[in-house]
Amino acid sequence: MSNTLDEYNKAMAVLDDLAKEYVVWVQQDLKNLEDTYSQACSASGDVRDEIIRKSLFRIAHDMKGQGATFGYELVTDIGNHLCRYIERQDTFDKPQMEAVEIHIKALRQIIDKKLIADGGKEGQDLKNKVEAF
Repeated sequence: MSNTLDEYNKAMAVLDDLAKEYVVWVQQDLKNLEDTYSQACSASGDVRDEIIRKSLFRIAHDMKGQGATFGYELVTDIGNHLCRYIERQDTFDKPQMEAVEIHIKALRQIIDKKLIADGGKEGQDLKNKVEAF
């Protein structure tokens, strides 16, 4: 039993170290998300829709998959909501693009303010804001 506990403690120490690196990784993911959004804003019609459905969706999907692993449950929740939102849209006109932007800005706030776990009141307010879409 002690051997199992030692292995568990070692695994948790590795996760703690990775969590510190996550903040660096996720900054690049956020930059990619923001840059892709800007690229989509510069495009129109089917090209814009394609950028959102493929490139932006992929980045958001990757972020949602990693967030909770490193203590950022809100990144997972809001990233998941963004992915589901994208899947529900037929096109990405001005109202849909504004909704996507609100999701991205919420993710930026979560990371910049290091809102771990459920993010407290501020985090829950952000989550409620994006869930309105």
